This record gives sequence, structure tokens and C-alpha cells, in this order.
Amino acid sequence: MINGKVYDWEDITIGLPYGIAIGVESIDYEDELETELAYGKGSKAVGYGTGNYKPSGKMTLLRDEFDKLIDYAKSTGRPLYKIPPFPITVSYANDGQAPKTDVLKGCKFGKISSKASQGSKKLSVDIDLIITDQIVRDGLRSV
Repeated sequence: MINGKVYDWEDITIGLPYGIAIGVESIDYEDELETELAYGKGSKAVGYGTGNYKPSGKMTLLRDEFDKLIDYAKSTGRPLYKIPPFPITVSYANDGQAPKTDVLKGCKFGKISSKASQGSKKLSVDIDLIITDQIVRDGLRSV
């Protein structure tokens, strides 16, 4: 934080590979490592065990921006769902600070949802991201 200013949407830059420049309305991503307590005799945990690492994400685009993805897929001769896994970078920084970058590694497009209704001022498309690798937050690997 500089002079009380926190990060805001204007501080974020989202990069997709293959030279695709699109405007993203929102991006959400999360990950978790399944962790479960292990019990022995008595009612208190004696330790814990870990299971699968599960990253996931979602982004929302204006329909015009989504059309750029469709055009890219057409240029490769592949459907959008068949584009090989790619990274998405999310960088953010306040003025005068070095940027911090999160990398969503091994992304593929999952469910794609479009919705339009009477009175809408814009058309948006939601895309679920299948993250096949991991999320690296400012250089720190999650697992």
C-alpha cells in the first residue's frame, strides 16, 4: 500500500498467450490442498494427511472480446475447447511499485456460459477455467 492506496481493478493486467489481447471484465481463481485430520485413540487429532491439489478459475468477458478467442481458435483450425493448455498471467501494481504476478499454469477452457436479457446494456460470457497445473502466486508455488 502506498499513501493508503490499495490495489484496485485498474492496477490489474491480464495476459493470455499466443498474442491474444482481450479485455476481461473479471477473473476469479483459487486453489486448495485437501487436508484432513487423522485421529487415533481419543478425541484429539494426532496429525493430518493431505490429498489432491485442486486449482480452479473463472473469467468473464464482453461478448466482443470472447469473439476474439473464437477467431483465434478458427485460425488454429481447432475448436476452442481443444486449444492446448496455456498460462494466464495476472499482474497488479500500484504506481511506483514493482508489479506482482500470479500465473495460472496449464489453463484450458471449460464450461462457457452466455446470457442475454431484456434491458441488458452489454452481453457477457462466463468461462470456467480448467487449471491442469497449478497457480503460482508472485513466484511462490502452491504445492
